[in-house]
Amino acid sequence: MKQKIASKVKDLKKELILQEASSYFEEIGFENIKMSDLAKKCDISVGQLYKLFSSKENIYYEYVSFQIRLFFDKLQKECLHVESPEDRLLVYLNMKFSTFKSKRKVFESPVMGDPLFFSKMNTKQEKLAKPIYEFLKLEFERLANKHGVSKELDFLQVAYVFNSFSMGYIEHWLNTQGELDIDVKDVLDRFISGFIYE
Repeated sequence: MKQKIASKVKDLKKELILQEASSYFEEIGFENIKMSDLAKKCDISVGQLYKLFSSKENIYYEYVSFQIRLFFDKLQKECLHVESPEDRLLVYLNMKFSTFKSKRKVFESPVMGDPLFFSKMNTKQEKLAKPIYEFLKLEFERLANKHGVSKELDFLQVAYVFNSFSMGYIEHWLNTQGELDIDVKDVLDRFISGFIYE
């Protein structure tokens, strides 16, 4: 029982620090973060911070994991009263693009600059994005059924391809310093016409 309580307390501390770290990462970017500054911002010692997070890279991975959980929770809430699979996929795209826009400083990090960052992280870190891929899989399956698509599709594969397809817009935005003002309906229509109805 004592061990369970200690584990819960540690998780709660990590969550509180990640909430504080989130705004800090988003304000100054990952490359400019010093563990000592983060500890000061969280009003704890550097030693306490290292007890919870073994390195700067570790806290960054934890931050991204935390953001993925927040994203999925928000996605579920936003889709609560949205019926059609098309509209649910549009909610997803709107949220994805607006999340990246609001966190540009974080995503400009060389760590994040790796186009396979999320894939590697998802593989490494206990399939963190699995609920999001399951959400996409279900919506594409519903969409295909709704439109009577007869060809056999692996809808989980469709979900992964769609994620990569939409990430292409984000990578272009990050690399060209342009704007991420994209018509999400156009993005979805292009994907559906090219992949599902081909």
